[in-house]
Order: sequence, then structure tokens, then C-alpha cells
Amino acid sequence: MRKQLILTAVFIFFICFSGFSSLRAESMFAVESESAKIAVTCQKAAIVNRLVLLKFSAEWCPWCVDMKKIFQERCLISALKGYELVEIDVGKRIMVKGKKIYEKNLGLMKKYAEKIFVPQLIILDTQGRVVARLNPDDYERKSPEGNDPAKLAGLLNHYRRPLK
Repeated sequence: MRKQLILTAVFIFFICFSGFSSLRAESMFAVESESAKIAVTCQKAAIVNRLVLLKFSAEWCPWCVDMKKIFQERCLISALKGYELVEIDVGKRIMVKGKKIYEKNLGLMKKYAEKIFVPQLIILDTQGRVVARLNPDDYERKSPEGNDPAKLAGLLNHYRRPLK
């Protein structure tokens, strides 16, 4: 098992750094598709003993904007240390045959989610299997409206692996 993790780390290293003329933090794990991004992140998570947190969101969504803001709060920064984060943009909400759908990554959302909405948080293990689909009712506050950082941190801490 240890040999497999070392080989995976070497593989990820060569994928990440081959052909780059400059090394920037945002390009370290650059991949061509969101599915590939999830796969590479799962491999990285296995190496560092973390779970993967998928965050489906959109720029136009006020709840998504709020979530982006609260991800900067101390309690969530701490909780997120147990995860490798993959942010997936679903683009605009459009109408197709009388149904509201998202213009990007809808197939990916259908693969992991039971319901189609944003923002959506899904926890994966290192094999890409769903561990939990976080229910917004469990981390939203009613007044004032928005996401409750302490509640969300509590949920994330519940599922995260112990850090080594």
C-alpha cells in the first residue's frame, strides 16, 4: 500500500510539473476537465490522508457568494484543513424543454448529487465514492438568512479524518 502511494505521488508530480515553464500555485494541479480534477484531487487526498469536498456553485447565486465569504472564517478554515477542496462552477441557470438546468457540469452534479441545486457540498473518499451529501438545512441559519459558519464547520469536522 505504501509503495502504491509513493508511485501515485510520483505520477501526480510528473503530471503537475511536466511542461510548465513557471510554477504558480493555481497551476500546480491544473487538469483539463472537472472529472479529471476530481480524480487527481482524490489521489492527492489519499497521499495526505484527507477527504475530498466537492463544492458546486455559481457566481450568480447569492447563497454561493455567501458560502465563498464564510469559507474565509476562522472556524471553517480550520475545518477545511481535513479536506482537499474541488470547486465546480455550474455556470448560468438556463431553461431547456421547460426545465431549469445549469449550463456547465450538470452531468457531474447528477453523478454525485441526489438533487440539483447550488451551492451543494458533497464529501468523497479517496476512491471518489460519496461519503456524505451535506444538507443545507443543517448549516443554514434562518435569521439573518445565510450559511452558518459554525454549523458548517461542525458538519465538516464530523466527517473529516484525523490529521496525522
